[in-house]
Amino acid sequence: MLLSALFSGSILTIAVTVVAAVFLVFVCIPLHELAHGYVAYKLGDKSVKATGQLSLNPLSHIDLVGAVMIALIGFGWGKPCRVNSSYFKNEKRDLALVAAAGPVSNILLGWVLIFIYVALDSLLPGFTNLVIGQAVGIFLYTTAQISVWLGVLNLLPIPLFDGFTILSAFLKPETEYKIQANQGMISIIIIILLFSRILTVPIEFVSGLLMKFFILASSLPFGLH
Repeated sequence: MLLSALFSGSILTIAVTVVAAVFLVFVCIPLHELAHGYVAYKLGDKSVKATGQLSLNPLSHIDLVGAVMIALIGFGWGKPCRVNSSYFKNEKRDLALVAAAGPVSNILLGWVLIFIYVALDSLLPGFTNLVIGQAVGIFLYTTAQISVWLGVLNLLPIPLFDGFTILSAFLKPETEYKIQANQGMISIIIIILLFSRILTVPIEFVSGLLMKFFILASSLPFGLH
């Protein structure tokens, strides 16, 4: 993300991207992990409170390498939420719900940011023509876009992502075991597909559809279409 901004040569774009990167590191990723912890806690896992995963302090959720990655390229991670599934009444179902909470929180955050973006544009005519208005608009749209993108990415039903935990609720134990046994190789393939952009195309398509829907839905209260 920062790398792309630097190559743009625009001071405004670079400045706003730096602020967006800080927001993503200190809000988006911590919110993702906090959502995991909160749902686990509500489902009966009281041990998650002792791990610090229910804290609003972003430093409790930030992984240094993951933070640098998301700042540079828009793809990163936080400290994994440690869940004790023995507290759950229905282990597979509840693990799936905990896993889904993270990406859903990112997608909903994207919607909130888009709503603010549309509201400012509707309630303050001409604001986006000002330099500060352009900066705020770029910040809101960029962070919303990446937040939604991260949410969709984490819903992929493959190892490394929350989507696999969700999928595991429907897999036979032997099938899940075979996939996990080859998780190392699968992870390497996924990383290659991500950096070669082969895997990012469908993610961008789905996240793009969600962004269009959020813009449309956010426009309705203001009589826009």
